[in-house]
Amino acid sequence: MSPARKYLVPFLCALVACPAFVFLHELAHYIAGACLGFGGKLHYGQVTGIRLTWQSDALVTAAGPLLQAGLAVAGFVWLCNLRRERREAAPTLDDWLATTLALNAGRWLRGLTGPPSNPQPPDEALLSRAIGLPSWFLPYLLALAAVIALIACVRLLPPGGRLLPFLSMGLGGAIGIHLWMNIVGPFLLP
Repeated sequence: MSPARKYLVPFLCALVACPAFVFLHELAHYIAGACLGFGGKLHYGQVTGIRLTWQSDALVTAAGPLLQAGLAVAGFVWLCNLRRERREAAPTLDDWLATTLALNAGRWLRGLTGPPSNPQPPDEALLSRAIGLPSWFLPYLLALAAVIALIACVRLLPPGGRLLPFLSMGLGGAIGIHLWMNIVGPFLLP
């Protein structure tokens, strides 16, 4: 595989997939609210206008993180199955798609950075409070799970060239989310 392709494939996978994960996360909140009979408006980075009770609040809030956890587990299982017999082979497009899916749990790494500057706490902090735990508990627990998933995904790829493709993937994801939150999302879902 050419060096350009070695870094371009993970970059493009993350560039497209990371904004899709943000949208799917918010769509899960919206669908959960709609299934419980609540109205609301789906925006590119949040769902607004849902009036909730405390019981339904936990269900609607949990929908986004649960969807992401399901996607991460599915991606990790897919990656393990793809790499089981090919531990030393160069990663294919399928390997990078599965890795991108598994690493959508990277959202939880922000739990390691402390409280957000945004006045709205992350879903995981709200869920922690809803089940009677300190608001920091689930964000830190899920951040630990994300670190473990990242290490496991890196170890499933052949040694000697792991770091730069993963950095390329991180850069693609950061650019993709920036484009979604500031240009594409506001245009498509104002």
